[in-house]
Amino acid sequence: MNEVNLTGPKAIIRFMLYTDVNRRRAARVGNDMEVELNLALGSVYDYGTKHELLFEEIDTEPCQYIVAMLPYYRQIPHPYKTNGLIPVRLVYLTTIALWPFFEPIDGKTLNRAMLPE
Repeated sequence: MNEVNLTGPKAIIRFMLYTDVNRRRAARVGNDMEVELNLALGSVYDYGTKHELLFEEIDTEPCQYIVAMLPYYRQIPHPYKTNGLIPVRLVYLTTIALWPFFEPIDGKTLNRAMLPE
C-alpha cells in the first residue's frame, strides 16, 4: 500500500537582523522555522512588510520589525535528513527606529554592495 504525504515540500525561514543601516552586516536571530514551501516563497515576508516578532535572545516582549531586504534564497543541507538540500529564505529585518534611515531598494537599485556578506 502506498503512503500518502499530506504535507507539501518544506523550506526554512531564517531571520537576520540589521543593527545599523549597513546591509552587509546582519546577525542571525531566533530559531530557524521549518514551514511549507509556499509560505517561504510567498509574500508574507516581502520587502517593507511589518511583523511583530519575539526573539528571546534580544527581546522580553514581541517587537515590531520591518523586512529591509528583497527576498534572498539559498539551499543548505537538510538539518534532519542525512542527504538532500532544503531551501532557505533569509529574512533580513530591522527595527522600526532604524527603518527610515535605510536606502530604499527595488530590483533596479539593488547592487552587489547591498548584498549580505
